[in-house]
Amino acid sequence: MARTKKKQKKSVLPLLLGSILLGALAAALSVLYLKNREAAIRASLEGPEVRQVAVVVATADLPKGTTVTESQFAIREIPEDYVPVDAITPDEFNGYTGRVLVQPVGYGKPLLKSYLSESFPVDFSDLIPKGHRAMTVTVDEVNSVAGNIRPGNHIDIYVNIPYNESGFSPKLLKEGAGGLIPASLRSTIPPELLSKAGELAEDVLAASVPGDVILPVVQNVRVLATGQDPYDETLDQLRQPQRRTERNFTSVTLDLTPDQAALLNAAEDKGDLLALLRNRNDDSLAGFTTLSARDLFNNAQKMAREEQRRKAAASRPAGVDADGNLVNANGEQLLSKEQLAAAGLRVNENGEIVDASGKVVNPDDLVVGADGKILSKAQLAAAGLSVNENGEIVDADGNVIDPAEVVVGADGAVYTKSQLAAAGLSVNENGEIVDKDGNVVSKDDLIVGKNGSIISRAELAKAGLRMNEKGEIVDKDGNVVSGQALAQALGRPELATESGFTSVAEKGREAEGEQIDLIVGGASEDGVAKVKKIPVEAEE
Repeated sequence: MARTKKKQKKSVLPLLLGSILLGALAAALSVLYLKNREAAIRASLEGPEVRQVAVVVATADLPKGTTVTESQFAIREIPEDYVPVDAITPDEFNGYTGRVLVQPVGYGKPLLKSYLSESFPVDFSDLIPKGHRAMTVTVDEVNSVAGNIRPGNHIDIYVNIPYNESGFSPKLLKEGAGGLIPASLRSTIPPELLSKAGELAEDVLAASVPGDVILPVVQNVRVLATGQDPYDETLDQLRQPQRRTERNFTSVTLDLTPDQAALLNAAEDKGDLLALLRNRNDDSLAGFTTLSARDLFNNAQKMAREEQRRKAAASRPAGVDADGNLVNANGEQLLSKEQLAAAGLRVNENGEIVDASGKVVNPDDLVVGADGKILSKAQLAAAGLSVNENGEIVDADGNVIDPAEVVVGADGAVYTKSQLAAAGLSVNENGEIVDKDGNVVSKDDLIVGKNGSIISRAELAKAGLRMNEKGEIVDKDGNVVSGQALAQALGRPELATESGFTSVAEKGREAEGEQIDLIVGGASEDGVAKVKKIPVEAEE
């Protein structure tokens, strides 16, 4: 009988336990590694350990002027690198209680030694800087700039004072002692008056100078108070408006030096004060010493000249823009592209204005009149006019002519209204030159002198005169008539200095260059713009 061998079973429990132990060990090692890695990364980000320092900080927003007490502050630790050098620490705090803040301290901000003072302004006099004085002057509604002056503003004070109160004395001039008059006042006296002062009576001298003059007294001075409202520096630091309890105040108190206070007192005693509000960042001063009513006329003339210059500059072509419109130096449109085309002009590929034949037209040779008429320099020259360096139309003597004064007759000749009026002529609704009876006068019937004066041949004939081939005015016997005699014969004083007469038509032909069609004044017939032949000089 055969024997069977029994199979023996091996146990797996030890293997299972070993695996569990190894897994737990691996997990523990992983956690330990990650924690160490995290600590290393955190340490690298945080950098070296920062020392904390305890300082005293405000527990609320404390305005300037606050008395320091323990209840207003707390202790807080902040990094040493962020501690101000004069920050107060807890062990120092008791030594600073009772002092006054000279700077506002915000909530949570450290208390600094530089913020504290043992003294603080307790009344109005503490607002006045050392070496200065406060002075109150009376103002009215106008001089208070309608009540808009506030404490802390800076103002200028001028005085309107009678001339005889300002140091001027007719007797000083009469006695030849004009040098004793202040230089700023002496400059307001006409030189011819100074030279003849000894020959004139004192009342004549007094009547020859301005009645009142305006002088600057003090400038860029600080307003310490308006009425009863004082200046509060804290409000400026907080960018808050100054308090104003009374809108219609009648006085302002100013921060002045003693010299300024004395000057202002003298000005207030002798004249009427004028207060001018200025920007607090403006340090400029007045550019004059005295002004009077006479300067109003000079200023009016100056403004009129500036307006003429502005108009002239605005009407002077400088070229074309990207759209092909004729523009001035400021880029303002004078004529549209369509108007240029209607005038026989266009813009070529080089951006130049050219006529129908392709010849370049220089924009500098064109002037646009006040009524839209386009004139050339050559055409103006035929009328004794030209364009100066400022772009203004001027006569032979350099006097500026208002563009509105320039007219173009139906025959294309250029005149000024004053030229025509002096000759008894005008322009009718058809653009024709007519005499006082309405009879049309052609340019062949007119002559013009070197100074631009116009005379009609009919006017000469009535006086028994004519112009010879040399441009001279002669009588019926051929004798040359002087300018004085011509002025007397025609009753026109301006002709006394005239000479070298030329026919208006002939002078126009002398000035003619290339003829081009240009639009005139925007007028039209049957929807088609009127054009007129105007001479311009083409570029070589």
